Amino acid sequence: MSRTNELRVLKERVQAIKARLQLLNNRIGEIRDRPRIRSLKAVVDGDRCVACGICAEQCPEGAVVIDRTAHVDPRRCTGCGQCIYECPRGAISLCPAGLEHWRQAGKPSEGGVLRT
Repeated sequence: MSRTNELRVLKERVQAIKARLQLLNNRIGEIRDRPRIRSLKAVVDGDRCVACGICAEQCPEGAVVIDRTAHVDPRRCTGCGQCIYECPRGAISLCPAGLEHWRQAGKPSEGGVLRT
C-alpha cells in the first residue's frame, strides 16, 4: 500500500472512531441526565400486601424486608421496579422519593409503607 493510500485509510479510521466516540458521549449524557429515574423508590400499599415475600426474594438490592407487610428501605432501593413486576397483589408502586406518604416504620432500616 502506498503512503498516500495508507494516510487516507488512517484518516477514515480516525473519522469513524470520532463518530463512535461522539455516540458514546451522547449516551453518557443521556444516562447522566436521568436523575428522575433514580429518585423513584418502591412503596408498599400495606392494605394490599399479604407479606408473601416474593418481592423480597426478587429485590436485587435487598431493600425489601418482610414483617406483617413488606417494607422498603428507601436508602437501599434503586427504583428498578423488579418488585412491582413480581408482586402478585399489585401492592407495590414507584413514587418520587421524599414525598409525605413515606413514614419510617420501626427500625431506621425499615420504611416505605404507603399510607393513603
